[in-house]
Amino acid sequence: MQLQIGGDLMTGTAHVTAERRSNVGMLFINFGYVPRDGHGGLAAQTCDALAASGVPAFRFDLPRIGDTPGELPSHTHQFFDLVTSGGFTQATAALVQTLCEREQLDGVCLGGLCGGAVTAIFAAEREPSKVRALVLLEPEMYVTEPKAKKEDAAAAPKRLRKRDRLLAALKRLPQGDRVEALGVKLTKKIGASAFNYWGWMRFLTYEGKRGQWIPLPRKMILDFVLSSSTLPEVTNMPLASAWQRYVQQKRPVLVITADQKLREVFFDRINRVVLRKVDTQSMRHVRLKGTNHIFTTGGAIETVMGHVVPWVQRLA
Repeated sequence: MQLQIGGDLMTGTAHVTAERRSNVGMLFINFGYVPRDGHGGLAAQTCDALAASGVPAFRFDLPRIGDTPGELPSHTHQFFDLVTSGGFTQATAALVQTLCEREQLDGVCLGGLCGGAVTAIFAAEREPSKVRALVLLEPEMYVTEPKAKKEDAAAAPKRLRKRDRLLAALKRLPQGDRVEALGVKLTKKIGASAFNYWGWMRFLTYEGKRGQWIPLPRKMILDFVLSSSTLPEVTNMPLASAWQRYVQQKRPVLVITADQKLREVFFDRINRVVLRKVDTQSMRHVRLKGTNHIFTTGGAIETVMGHVVPWVQRLA
């Protein structure tokens, strides 16, 4: 299925049966770079299941991704910057409008994984009358991780100050002497990478190369991190604000995350701040154990479908 939207010829798949029973459909925007296999298959299989129950469902690649043509940036990080800054918001809002007109839909549940979830949040604010609900899989609430650079002499004092603050914070935890000793040991082993936000979060969520064998009191430190009443410097502030407004409006949203992985921990920390005084009854958050970021391990594709399909059916 192809739709001409502005200057873009967007390509996707339509999952619609003759026994359509709903005027609210499901629209998944691309899952990463792979539109049809692996984690991309999750969207197609979910759409098939919804269509079989009479809910019209669609999966589309946004411009420059998958089967939809367009010129890509020279470097990957530039593409991620485009996503996190809301660069696909207008294209997605236009896709929602066009699809609803063509298929005679009153609106859609809009969903995506990782960067697709980011775009879905932005687009829901741009097109509130047509985006009736969100399905967010592993939403990424931070800005793109800066490309690693060699540390220069001017940066060293700043890193050392971060180290001192971190060790002081570790010492305030229970069993402070033991935790401080582990922190010093960690410093010697991995150097500067231990004293940036990304390095620590990877250690604590076992997503770093050394996270499995460094003897850190992981839960204790994560609880300490999550107790903070301030947002991390790497927070995607425009996205966090759009997310807060969406939940404040009591619009339905299903969030599914990989339990205790990097994005879930960050999502929880964001929510502790931006949703502190917000009624979150319209939000359902499902945490899946034993899987990865793209839900391709531990039978998670079937599990995700088992949550998404009935949730969308009740709304449609």
